[in-house]
Amino acid sequence: MADVNVTRILYMEDDPGLAELFRKHLERKGFHVEVATNGEEGLAMVRAKRYDLLVVDYNMPFMGGIDVLRALSSEGMPAPVIMVTGEGNETVAVEALKLGASDYLVKDVELRYLDLLTPVIDQVLYKQQLIRERNKMQETVKESEERYRLLVELSPDGIAVHFEGNFVFVNPAGARLLGASAPDQLIGTSIFDIVHPDSREIARLRLQQPGNRKGAVPWSEEKFVRRDGSVMEVEVMSTQFPFEGMQAAQTIFRDVTERKQMEQRLKQLALYDALTGLPNRALFFDRMIQLLALARRNEFVLALLYMDLDRFKIINDTLGHDAGDALLKEVSQRMTSCLRKADTVARMGGDEFICICGCITAPQDAGVVAEKILAVLSKPYHLKGEVCTIGVSIGISIYPQDGDNVETLVNKADTAMYRVKEQEKGGYAYFSAI
Repeated sequence: MADVNVTRILYMEDDPGLAELFRKHLERKGFHVEVATNGEEGLAMVRAKRYDLLVVDYNMPFMGGIDVLRALSSEGMPAPVIMVTGEGNETVAVEALKLGASDYLVKDVELRYLDLLTPVIDQVLYKQQLIRERNKMQETVKESEERYRLLVELSPDGIAVHFEGNFVFVNPAGARLLGASAPDQLIGTSIFDIVHPDSREIARLRLQQPGNRKGAVPWSEEKFVRRDGSVMEVEVMSTQFPFEGMQAAQTIFRDVTERKQMEQRLKQLALYDALTGLPNRALFFDRMIQLLALARRNEFVLALLYMDLDRFKIINDTLGHDAGDALLKEVSQRMTSCLRKADTVARMGGDEFICICGCITAPQDAGVVAEKILAVLSKPYHLKGEVCTIGVSIGISIYPQDGDNVETLVNKADTAMYRVKEQEKGGYAYFSAI
C-alpha cells in the first residue's frame, strides 16, 4: 500500500533525459514523481489521479505549459503548479503566475536549477498549507481560531495584521525578519514604514480592497526595509481578515533574499565567464543576434573581431596555470578598455576572444579598434616576478558584405584570424582581403 504521507508530484516534460534527471533528483529527497510526456497526457493523468503538486514545462508539443495552465484554471486548479521556463522567458513566467501558477523556475544549461527544486517545492506546499488553513478558518471561525493563532505564532513566515495602515499585530517571526527585538516595537507604526520606496506603488496596489479579490490570493515580490536600514527581498501577500471584531488586512511575508541572490548567481554562471567576468559564448550569440536584427532594421555596418592570443601557451606552460589565469584576466580588462560601452567582448574559451562592434560608420573603423587592441595587449605583463609579452592575431568580418547571419560572420572572422596566425607575427586581417 502506498504511503499516503509521501508528496505526489506530476512532471509534464517532453525531454526524456531532463524528466529522468528531475525524477531521480526528487525521489532522492523522498518525493514520489510521475512523468507525462506532453500536456494532453498530463491533463488526463490529473483527471484520473490526485497529485499534491504539478510541475509543468513551458515548451511542450501538442499542448504547451500555458495551455495546460488555462485548462487547469478552468477546472478549478486541482493542485498547485510550478512552471519551468527557459532562459530569457521571464515574460512567460509572469503570464504563468497570472494564470494561477504558484511559482516558477528558470532552466540553465548547467542544470543548477535542480538545486532550487526542493526549496521552491517546499515553499509552494507551505503556501498551500496556509491557504487551506485560512479557508478552514473562514468556514468555522470559532473552532479554528486557537489553532490558527498557534500556527501564526509558530510560523517561520512573518504574519502581520494592520488596520487603517497601521500594525495592530505582528507575530514573532515577523518581528525578527523586520529587525525588531519584540513585536511591540512595531505596533502602531505604519506598514509603509517597512516598505522600500521602490516597492511602495506595488504595495499600494496589493492593499487596495483585498477583500474584493476572488480565488487564490496572488503573491508579489517586493523590498522591505528592516529597522537597521538594511533591505530585504520578500514574497508577500495580503488579504482581508477579521481581527478582534474589526475588518483588518492580514499580510504574510517571507525573506527570499538568499533565493534571489542564488538566482542571480545562476544567471551569472549561465551567461558570464567565471574567470574573466566577460560574457560567455551563450551571451555573445544572444547579443549578436540582437545586434544583427538592429543592423538590418537600421542599415548599420557591424564588425566582428575574432582574436587568439599569441605565445599564451608558452607562458601558461612555463609559469603555470595561475599565471595563465592572471594573464587572461588582465587581457580581458585591457580589451574592455579599448571599446565603446555599446560594444561587447566575450571569451569564447581558452585564449580566444571575440568582439562585436555595432553601428560603425565604415569597415575601416574595425581596423582602428583592432590597432587599439594590438597596442594595449602588446604592453608588458608582470606575472610571478617575470616580465612577459604576448601578441594577438585578429580576424575581422563585416556585416553585410561578409554575411548576414551569425554563423557565417563568426566562421569568416575565424578564417581571417587563422590566416594571420599562420604568419606568426600577430596583427589583423579582414576576411575580404585574404
